[in-house]
Amino acid sequence: MLKTAAKTLLALLLSIAGPLTQAQEVLSPRLQIGIGILPAIIAANQRLANDDAQTLSIYLVYQNNRHRAEQLRPALEKIGKIRQRELVIESLSMMDLLAGNPVPSSAIFLVEPLGSELGDLLEFTEHKRVLLFSPFEGDVERGVATGFRVTDKVLPMVNMTALKQSNIQLKAFFLRVAVKHE
Repeated sequence: MLKTAAKTLLALLLSIAGPLTQAQEVLSPRLQIGIGILPAIIAANQRLANDDAQTLSIYLVYQNNRHRAEQLRPALEKIGKIRQRELVIESLSMMDLLAGNPVPSSAIFLVEPLGSELGDLLEFTEHKRVLLFSPFEGDVERGVATGFRVTDKVLPMVNMTALKQSNIQLKAFFLRVAVKHE
């Protein structure tokens, strides 16, 4: 009798709560931290000092989950400007990004982890000289230019080789506080 009541209660709770829909999807802490630290990393890009563009493009790149990219957009839109440049934020599939031609001095934020496809993106960002940021653990070690490490505090993390290959120079003060991967 008790087992039947428990099963009935569980079924009732599941029907009330229901599965999470895409609209209710909760962003992971790594995505939230990443979007928070991205503006500082972009601002540290010395190429922006030599670029007189009025806008700054940020591409939220996804493989399968456009909705997650769209969920991150408002956090960047609140910032409005980085180094006196209006932000132009665009959600793009990885396929569309690789087929396109990104704006110079732009940045790419990965909204979902990539498997073997990461190699194609690394090659693309190096060739196009675009700053690549991933909030996912292990991506900087795999060749992504920037990310972060969480220990007792959140620290920016940079792949020095990837930055050099992409011809991206970050400000010295930023590199002093960042965890460097060679």
